[in-house]
Amino acid sequence: MDTIKSIKSYTKKNWVVLASFTFILINALLVIGSKHTLLFVLPALLLFLIVYILYPLKFYLAYLLISPLSIPLSEIYPNLPFDLWLPSELMLVALAPVAFYMLISENFKNLWFSRHPILLMVYFFMGWLTISTITSTIPLVSVKYLLLKALYLLVLFYLPFVLITSNTLSFKKIFLFYAIGLLVVIAIALTKQWESGLFNKFAAHGSCNPFFTDHTSYAASIALLFPVSIALTFSSKSYKPKIIFFLLALVLLIAIILSYTRAAWLSIMVAGALWVVWLLKIRFRYIALVSLLLLGSVLHFQNDILIWLDQNKTTSSADLHKHISSIANIRTDVSNVERINRWTSAIRMFEEKPIFGWGPGTYMFQYAPYQASYLKTSESSNLGLKGNAHSEYLGLLSEAGLPAALAFISIIVLLLYKGFHLISKLKPKSADRIILTGVLFGLITYVVHGILNNFLDMDKVAVLFWGYAAQILAMDYRYSKSNPNIEISSNTSESDSRS
Repeated sequence: MDTIKSIKSYTKKNWVVLASFTFILINALLVIGSKHTLLFVLPALLLFLIVYILYPLKFYLAYLLISPLSIPLSEIYPNLPFDLWLPSELMLVALAPVAFYMLISENFKNLWFSRHPILLMVYFFMGWLTISTITSTIPLVSVKYLLLKALYLLVLFYLPFVLITSNTLSFKKIFLFYAIGLLVVIAIALTKQWESGLFNKFAAHGSCNPFFTDHTSYAASIALLFPVSIALTFSSKSYKPKIIFFLLALVLLIAIILSYTRAAWLSIMVAGALWVVWLLKIRFRYIALVSLLLLGSVLHFQNDILIWLDQNKTTSSADLHKHISSIANIRTDVSNVERINRWTSAIRMFEEKPIFGWGPGTYMFQYAPYQASYLKTSESSNLGLKGNAHSEYLGLLSEAGLPAALAFISIIVLLLYKGFHLISKLKPKSADRIILTGVLFGLITYVVHGILNNFLDMDKVAVLFWGYAAQILAMDYRYSKSNPNIEISSNTSESDSRS
């Protein structure tokens, strides 16, 4: 790719200057004195910086690999007033200049990219987050949140779009590097579970630490990967990759089951049901009619449904049947009741500030007074220490108001619409069609998961969500330049062989 080559060309031509400068700086630092022990880390950091400048593409792949394996700074220094994921978030910051350089140099793509309906909605979304940051009740928290979102969109969305469309990297390779990192986490988690009892629910909940602070975000990442791993199994033309991706899908399925994460199970089941509907080519009007009938039935029998829910006392358990049944327990299951508590608080906050919200990222610091006393559980907190709204949509509603929530939902709707519209035009059984199908249903798992949790402020989850969005736009860009009925999967295969 021209941008990557230009960076590497400059640094290689000036390697003597860079090496000399580094050598002088390292020696200058080391003669300061032994009491400055932290300075001895700087030579390694400087050498790391040189590698980053010379090989930005490899640095990006290293980020994908390390992202699932990164740990929070609080694990090392628990008393600091701030936290970040190491080293992935530092690598994200380092990748930002590379992505920005591409942004200002890739004019042939940027004109198309910047005018795309999805991008226009992203601009509105970020613009409204900026406005709600200005009116925020805790400006410093909101500024940090806004900068993080901008960083994610630049590095996790725009960068893979450019790399994929230029055939510098294939989507398959991006997927594989992240999957390998996550497989290491899965291996460690399952080993811990094996030692404590493989079917011990409580052991499962903490087995992914410190790589994931909660088993729900761990399971959400696995659920995002699962449909794509199946798609890659069927799209691979040779026997060996078919076996590899099949085994990957099998491991991911086992890990999802043993995570004891009901939201992940539900997201996979919903995605599977929608896949069947799509496969059977059921018309939208029939789906809408059935949905209206179901909604009418729920409204008509709402009192009976509430009585049934109130009588359900099945709590989460190692028994899979009981664990699934506990999803409907809104009376004694602590996790369910606390989730309703957070949702209720978010809705009450929204009602007070419906347009601009309380400020991006401020929910956890502001929701305490809005909790209903009868919904408080052992997981409740008045100190802003125990997490977020447990809903991607309600969280945005309370923090940035109705416009932000509608904008985010519109981004998802446009991604799905664009993706399925493109699928309908692709050559049947082509590799691109199969992979795009996996990406869309992977995205759907998080759309469902986002009702029950919110993890897009974690780069190890956001990298998949925005990476899938980048793949959808990359394929849309490629096919906008050609006849969709003519398979161009050969481009993807060539990029695989080169990468």
